[in-house]
Amino acid sequence: MRKLHHLKAQSLIAAATVTLLATPVVTSITTAQAASVTPSSALLKKSNGYYRTHARALGKKYKLAFDAQSALKKNGKAVVYVNTKDKTLKQSVKLAMAYWNKKLGKTEFTQGSKKNHTLTFGVSKAAASKSDQSDAWWTPMTKKLDVRWSYYTAEKQNIGIFMTNQLNKAFYKQYADTIETKAKANLAAKGITTSDKDYQNLFNQEASNVETSLPAYTTLKKDVGLVKSTLANEGRKYEYASTIAHEMGHVMGLNHSPNKQDLMYFESGNSNVYSFKKVKAGLSKYNPITTTDKNRAKLALKIYVAAH
Repeated sequence: MRKLHHLKAQSLIAAATVTLLATPVVTSITTAQAASVTPSSALLKKSNGYYRTHARALGKKYKLAFDAQSALKKNGKAVVYVNTKDKTLKQSVKLAMAYWNKKLGKTEFTQGSKKNHTLTFGVSKAAASKSDQSDAWWTPMTKKLDVRWSYYTAEKQNIGIFMTNQLNKAFYKQYADTIETKAKANLAAKGITTSDKDYQNLFNQEASNVETSLPAYTTLKKDVGLVKSTLANEGRKYEYASTIAHEMGHVMGLNHSPNKQDLMYFESGNSNVYSFKKVKAGLSKYNPITTTDKNRAKLALKIYVAAH
C-alpha cells in the first residue's frame, strides 16, 4: 500500500531546542533545476493526444505521481466525504478545497457525503513512530486522507504558547526599562536602598506592582485571554488547511516539490499561523498554493483526463 506523507516542519515553539526525528533524504538542487518543475503556459495548452503520448516523460520531469490519482473521477474532479466531528477540522477541509479551487480557476474539490464521495477525509489515532513522524497522509489504495489526531490536538497548545510568548516578549521589550526605573524610584522614595538585605525581593514585588498598574498590561492580559479562547484554535485552523491542501495535491497526482516555498515541498509550515497580529486580523485572503503548485496540478489533471 502506497502512502504519500506530509511531514510538517517542527513547531516553531520547539525549533530552538528540538531536532526533527525523521527527515526524508532530499537531494540538494540549484534554483535553475528547481524552476524546471514549473510547467509553462504553452505546455498547459497541448492536446489530449500530446498528453497521452508524453505522459511518462512529463510525469518524470514535473514530478507527478499518476498512481496517486485513485480518487479522481473521469473528469478529474474529486468529491470529499469529511468524516470527523471536529468543527475546526471541518473548516480546515473547506479552506483547503477553496485554496485549490480558487487557484485552479475551477471546482476541482467538492464536499460529498458518506454515500457519495470519491475519497474520505478522517483522523487517525495511530501513534507516531521513529519511522513515521508525518502529521497527515494520503493513501491511494484506500482513498483515505488522514491527519494524525495526537499532533492535531497538541498543535493548539503549541500555537497558544508561541503567541503568548510573542505577546509577552513585545510587552517587556517596550516596558522593561520603564518598570525597572519606576520600581527603583518608588523604593528609593521609601528609603529602601540596594544595601538592604531583602532588596531584591522588595524590588521584585514593586516591579510587579508597577507592571500591573500599566494600561498596557491590561491590554496584554486581554490579548493573552483572546489567544486562549479563540486565536490559538484559529491559527491551527489555517495551519491544517495548508496541511490538508498539501495532501490534496497528492490526490491530484503531485509528488513533492524541490522548491521550499511551494505548498508541495516535503515539509511545510507557515509563520503566519503563529502570529497574533496576523491571525487576529484574519488570514481569509491567504492562499499557500504557489504558481508552481498550480501549474503542476493543472498538468497532472490534464494528463489524467486525457487518459480517461
